Amino acid sequence: MNLYIVGTPIGNLEDASFRQIDTLKNVDVILAEDTRMTIKLLNHFDIDTPLKSYHDFNKETATKDIIEKMKDGTVFALVSDAGMPIISDPGYELVKSMQQEDLKYTVIPAASAFQQAIVLSGIESFEFTYFGFLPKSNKKRKEKLEEILTHDKTSVLYESPYRVKQLIDDIYKFDENRVVSISREITKKFEQTVTDSAKNVKEMLASDIPLKGEFVIVIEGYIDDSVEEFDMDINTHVDILIERGLKPKAAIKEVAKLRKLKTQDVYDTYHRI
Repeated sequence: MNLYIVGTPIGNLEDASFRQIDTLKNVDVILAEDTRMTIKLLNHFDIDTPLKSYHDFNKETATKDIIEKMKDGTVFALVSDAGMPIISDPGYELVKSMQQEDLKYTVIPAASAFQQAIVLSGIESFEFTYFGFLPKSNKKRKEKLEEILTHDKTSVLYESPYRVKQLIDDIYKFDENRVVSISREITKKFEQTVTDSAKNVKEMLASDIPLKGEFVIVIEGYIDDSVEEFDMDINTHVDILIERGLKPKAAIKEVAKLRKLKTQDVYDTYHRI
C-alpha cells in the first residue's frame, strides 16, 4: 500500500481507533494539513513518525514529489486537522494522481463533524446534502444560500464563529419558522447542539457573548406549502416565490423543479417569449 487516508478524532482524542494509531506509527511519513495540530495527536499516543506539510498552498508541487517517493517505496499516511481527510480538506488531487499512476491507497475510517451534527440535530436524515463551507464572496455566498434554502432535502454545512450570526439571520429573513440546528465542540467537554426555529436560534445568538469553535449547521428541507397543489398559473407561482425572497432566476428554477418542467420553458412562459 502506498497511501493510507487516515481519519482522526474530531475533538476527543480518546475516539482514536487502534487501527488509526497503529497505521500512523508504522507508515514512513505522515502528510498533515497543519503539523501544529497533528503533533498534538502524535504526542498523545507517543507516535514519532516524521511529519510533512500537505495543504492547499503547496499541494500542487508537493503531490509530484510525493508520487515519486511512492514509486521508490515510501509509504505515506494522509491526515487532516480532524475527521476524514479530503472532505472539505486537501487530498483529492493526490488521490487522482495516484489513480493515474496505478498506485495503491485505502481508507482508515473516522467520524466527520457533519455526520455527528445530523444525528444530534433530530432533523430528518434519510436524505441530505452536504454543502461544506459557503463561498466567501458575497455574491456567490448569496447564490449558494438561495440554493440551500430552496433545497427540498435536509442540508448540512460548516460556518465559522465570525459568520454564524449572519447565516442564521439570512435564514430567518427567508423563513423564520425553518427548523435549524447548530452544533459546536462535538465530542468535547462543552459540546452544544441547539435545534429550533430560525427565529428562536437568532434570538439565542443575539447576545454579545463571543462565539467560539467551528459550527455545523443542519437545515430542514424546503417545503412550499403555499403552492404544492399548483392551483395557479406558472407566472403566479413564480411571483409568489419572488415575494418570499427568491430572485427571479432562482424562482423560475424552483418552479420548474416543482412542476417537473424544463427551466427554459418556465422562463419563456414567465417572460412571454
